Amino acid sequence: MAATQATSTTTTQAPTESARPSALPLGPRGRIAKQILIYHFILIGASSVYYLAQGFDFEEFTALIGILGPITAMYGGAVFRYIGRSITEPNVMKSTNDTPVNSMVKWLVVGHFITVMTLISLKAFAPNLLSYQDMIIFLTLVESALGVYMGNIILALFEPGKPPA
Repeated sequence: MAATQATSTTTTQAPTESARPSALPLGPRGRIAKQILIYHFILIGASSVYYLAQGFDFEEFTALIGILGPITAMYGGAVFRYIGRSITEPNVMKSTNDTPVNSMVKWLVVGHFITVMTLISLKAFAPNLLSYQDMIIFLTLVESALGVYMGNIILALFEPGKPPA
């Protein structure tokens, strides 16, 4: 009888993580949205740490944040609008679509982040290798070249009512 009681108490446990609604996997849009937000906040955070470590002087840091801020605001605005839609349309973030998001989109997001982080880090840690003016020129080139494509991707992924590309 004691053995029967022991087995019945062990089978009545709290629901597992996978049974909880919040543990459902994000769809492709949600994963890319999360990735974009995290990467851009890492860029701003790393720039701030580099400034505190005296990798940038005050004027360089404010100009760098002046470049990163609007880009982060543009991407973040589209992503936050998409996340905000999940309040009125709960299945937006959790839905998986039949059309998978192209792996090139994922690589472009990661490549964009790595390129910008590399330029900022090189200036902060190797100013003899990359001057501030050179960093600004390369950031402008990267943001001009990749920014157009990233903007199109952001628009296609997070525009209301559009399926992911």
